[in-house]
Amino acid sequence: MDFAGCPDDEKFGPVVQGCRDDFDFTIKFEKIFFSLIPASLFIAAALCRVVYLLRRPVIVGGRVLQVAKVVSDI
Repeated sequence: MDFAGCPDDEKFGPVVQGCRDDFDFTIKFEKIFFSLIPASLFIAAALCRVVYLLRRPVIVGGRVLQVAKVVSDI
């Protein structure tokens, strides 16, 4: 079974005509839906989390204790 060189791999969509029983993810479809979308969702969630954490009150007051806490978590 040859997996390289399908004629429809440059098109967008999960359907490949004439290759692999006419159904397989195209390369462009895989790149968009399995890498770009999850990465952008993770970045958006991380930014929301950072904003949430910045608005919370500081529990450890001293700068020395904050540095000690960060170093001890590593």
